[in-house]
Amino acid sequence: MNNEGKLEWFGGNQDALSMFRMFVTLAHTWDDLVDKDKETTEDAINTAFLICLVYLPVNSFYQTIQRDIMPMWISIVSAYQTANRFEKNKDAHGVEIAHVLRYAAGNIIAYAVHVCVGPDKAAEYMPDVWKAIVVERFDEYRKEHLHV
Repeated sequence: MNNEGKLEWFGGNQDALSMFRMFVTLAHTWDDLVDKDKETTEDAINTAFLICLVYLPVNSFYQTIQRDIMPMWISIVSAYQTANRFEKNKDAHGVEIAHVLRYAAGNIIAYAVHVCVGPDKAAEYMPDVWKAIVVERFDEYRKEHLHV
Protein backbone atom coordinates (compact mmCIF):
# COMPACT_ATOMS: atom_id res chain seq x y z
CA MET A 1 0.00 0.00 0.00
CA ASN A 2 1.30 3.44 -0.87
CA ASN A 3 1.77 6.27 1.60
CA GLU A 4 -1.32 8.10 0.37
CA GLY A 5 -3.46 5.12 1.30
CA LYS A 6 -1.86 4.96 4.72
CA LEU A 7 -2.33 8.70 5.19
CA GLU A 8 -6.02 8.17 4.54
CA TRP A 9 -6.17 5.72 7.49
CA PHE A 10 -5.13 8.60 9.73
CA GLY A 11 -7.56 11.11 8.27
CA GLY A 12 -4.76 13.00 6.57
CA ASN A 13 -2.92 13.51 9.88
CA GLN A 14 0.72 13.54 8.84
CA ASP A 15 1.94 13.30 12.45
CA ALA A 16 -0.09 10.10 12.98
CA LEU A 17 1.38 8.59 9.81
CA SER A 18 4.83 9.65 10.97
CA MET A 19 4.21 7.89 14.31
CA PHE A 20 3.20 4.74 12.41
CA ARG A 21 6.44 4.83 10.43
CA MET A 22 8.49 5.36 13.59
CA PHE A 23 6.80 2.34 15.20
CA VAL A 24 7.73 0.22 12.18
CA THR A 25 11.36 1.31 12.43
CA LEU A 26 11.44 0.68 16.18
CA ALA A 27 9.84 -2.74 15.85
CA HIS A 28 12.37 -3.90 13.27
CA THR A 29 15.34 -2.65 15.28
CA TRP A 30 14.00 -4.11 18.53
CA ASP A 31 13.42 -7.47 16.85
CA ASP A 32 16.90 -7.50 15.32
CA LEU A 33 18.52 -6.65 18.64
CA VAL A 34 16.67 -9.42 20.47
CA ASP A 35 16.70 -12.29 17.99
CA LYS A 36 20.11 -11.39 16.55
CA ASP A 37 19.20 -12.81 13.15
CA LYS A 38 20.57 -9.68 11.47
CA GLU A 39 23.36 -7.38 12.48
CA THR A 40 22.00 -4.16 13.88
CA THR A 41 24.00 -1.18 12.72
CA GLU A 42 25.06 1.63 14.97
CA ASP A 43 22.93 3.97 12.84
CA ALA A 44 19.84 1.79 13.38
CA ILE A 45 20.41 1.76 17.14
CA ASN A 46 20.97 5.53 17.22
CA THR A 47 17.81 6.05 15.17
CA ALA A 48 15.80 3.87 17.56
CA PHE A 49 16.99 5.92 20.52
CA LEU A 50 16.25 9.18 18.71
CA ILE A 51 12.74 7.95 17.98
CA CYS A 52 12.13 7.02 21.62
CA LEU A 53 13.78 10.01 23.22
CA VAL A 54 13.19 12.82 20.71
CA TYR A 55 10.95 12.16 17.72
CA LEU A 56 8.00 10.44 19.44
CA PRO A 57 7.90 12.81 22.43
CA VAL A 58 7.70 15.87 20.14
CA ASN A 59 5.23 14.32 17.69
CA SER A 60 1.98 16.21 18.30
CA PHE A 61 -0.25 13.23 17.54
CA TYR A 62 1.72 10.96 19.86
CA GLN A 63 1.42 13.64 22.55
CA THR A 64 -2.35 13.58 22.08
CA ILE A 65 -2.69 9.82 22.66
CA GLN A 66 0.31 9.20 24.92
CA ARG A 67 -1.64 8.99 28.19
CA ASP A 68 -4.27 6.74 26.59
CA ILE A 69 -1.73 4.25 25.26
CA MET A 70 0.67 4.10 28.21
CA PRO A 71 -1.04 1.02 29.72
CA MET A 72 -0.96 -0.59 26.27
CA TRP A 73 2.82 -0.31 26.23
CA ILE A 74 3.05 -2.47 29.37
CA SER A 75 1.04 -5.21 27.65
CA ILE A 76 2.97 -4.82 24.40
CA VAL A 77 6.37 -5.25 26.05
CA SER A 78 5.08 -8.26 27.99
CA ALA A 79 3.64 -9.77 24.80
CA TYR A 80 6.92 -9.28 22.95
CA GLN A 81 8.93 -10.85 25.78
CA THR A 82 6.54 -13.81 25.87
CA ALA A 83 6.75 -14.23 22.09
CA ASN A 84 10.53 -14.36 22.31
CA ARG A 85 10.33 -17.01 25.02
CA PHE A 86 7.95 -19.10 22.90
CA GLU A 87 10.28 -18.77 19.91
CA LYS A 88 13.25 -20.01 21.93
CA ASN A 89 11.30 -22.98 23.36
CA LYS A 90 10.27 -24.15 19.86
CA ASP A 91 6.90 -25.36 21.17
CA ALA A 92 4.49 -25.52 18.19
CA HIS A 93 1.52 -24.06 20.07
CA GLY A 94 3.74 -21.40 21.63
CA VAL A 95 5.06 -20.42 18.20
CA GLU A 96 1.48 -19.98 16.97
CA ILE A 97 0.81 -17.67 19.89
CA ALA A 98 4.15 -15.88 19.43
CA HIS A 99 3.25 -14.94 15.87
CA VAL A 100 0.24 -13.04 17.20
CA LEU A 101 2.02 -11.52 20.19
CA ARG A 102 4.85 -10.11 18.09
CA TYR A 103 2.40 -7.66 16.53
CA ALA A 104 0.82 -6.40 19.77
CA ALA A 105 2.03 -2.84 19.08
CA GLY A 106 -0.39 -2.88 16.17
CA ASN A 107 -3.13 -2.22 18.71
CA ILE A 108 -1.73 1.27 19.20
CA ILE A 109 -1.89 1.84 15.44
CA ALA A 110 -5.46 0.51 15.36
CA TYR A 111 -6.34 2.87 18.21
CA ALA A 112 -4.68 5.77 16.37
CA VAL A 113 -6.78 5.08 13.27
CA HIS A 114 -9.93 5.14 15.42
CA VAL A 115 -8.88 8.45 16.98
CA CYS A 116 -8.16 9.99 13.57
CA VAL A 117 -11.18 8.86 11.55
CA GLY A 118 -13.77 7.59 14.02
CA PRO A 119 -15.12 4.09 14.53
CA ASP A 120 -17.11 3.70 11.30
CA LYS A 121 -14.31 4.67 8.94
CA ALA A 122 -11.77 2.81 11.09
CA ALA A 123 -13.81 -0.39 10.76
CA GLU A 124 -13.57 0.01 6.99
CA TYR A 125 -9.78 0.49 7.10
CA MET A 126 -8.90 -2.13 9.74
CA PRO A 127 -8.43 -5.13 7.41
CA ASP A 128 -5.82 -3.23 5.37
CA VAL A 129 -4.27 -1.71 8.49
CA TRP A 130 -3.77 -5.13 10.08
CA LYS A 131 -2.39 -6.61 6.86
CA ALA A 132 0.16 -3.78 6.80
CA ILE A 133 1.06 -4.43 10.43
CA VAL A 134 1.27 -8.23 10.27
CA VAL A 135 3.59 -8.47 7.30
CA GLU A 136 5.02 -11.92 7.95
CA ARG A 137 2.69 -14.77 7.06
CA PHE A 138 2.31 -17.49 9.68
CA ASP A 139 3.61 -20.27 7.42
CA GLU A 140 6.85 -18.35 6.83
CA TYR A 141 7.17 -17.58 10.53
CA ARG A 142 6.51 -21.21 11.51
CA LYS A 143 9.15 -22.47 9.07
CA GLU A 144 11.68 -20.00 10.45
CA HIS A 145 11.10 -20.93 14.07
CA LEU A 146 10.17 -24.62 13.89
CA HIS A 147 12.22 -25.51 10.81
CA VAL A 148 9.31 -27.45 9.26
